[in-house]
Amino acid sequence: MNRQGITLALLIVVVYSFVFYFSFSTSVSWKSRGEFDHLANVTIRGRVVVDMPIELELISGVSPELDYHGQSEGSLKAAIMKVLESENLSPEFSHVRPVIVFPGGGLPSRINDSVVIIFVPFYGHENKVFYENCYASILVYMSSSGDVGSYLSVEERYSGDSSKTDDLQYFAVDLFRTAKARADLDGSPYSLKVVYWNVLEVRRGKLADKSCWSVMAGEVGNEIEEWARTLRPSDEP
Repeated sequence: MNRQGITLALLIVVVYSFVFYFSFSTSVSWKSRGEFDHLANVTIRGRVVVDMPIELELISGVSPELDYHGQSEGSLKAAIMKVLESENLSPEFSHVRPVIVFPGGGLPSRINDSVVIIFVPFYGHENKVFYENCYASILVYMSSSGDVGSYLSVEERYSGDSSKTDDLQYFAVDLFRTAKARADLDGSPYSLKVVYWNVLEVRRGKLADKSCWSVMAGEVGNEIEEWARTLRPSDEP
């Protein structure tokens, strides 16, 4: 084989290796990430209320191009259920954030169960020939004491101006400080965690085993699992 033939053969090998790599590989990255916590073993009733973003619940109908194969909401719910149930906790997907607040109406302060609230101000999906990208900015708030008032009060301060949540660090720091101060004042044992990602991105090859949204949901689930391990279900109903 002459030199031209060898060069061509090597080029073909490189191209096929490149295609193979992108078709089967999966990578996870983020622009920035932060975590704030006060983790302690606490006894709870056993149920954890999970408030999913309405935007994710509506995405398949409103923006189907962003919800490849309808997997964003389902993958996140499945990952959270798996984590909580593995710790003998009962997840309940329900909204604690009011969709509409009427004039004169107050915001809820606390619920009787532990709570997880997920905030997703930004998300998207790109479908390429050999791979797909899904990305989102995500904040997860976890409170064993069911303190929803702290979250709602901070969210209210950051709502109405998307530039305030371009970097979720400020939201997360404000939220953690508010919730921790309230819990310390209450005096009861508590387990609290706030974690955020600015543009969490998953690049998944088209032939990889897990879906793009499933891999992203797994990252969120891992953070919730650390907090869930501190919760001890009570024998009392």
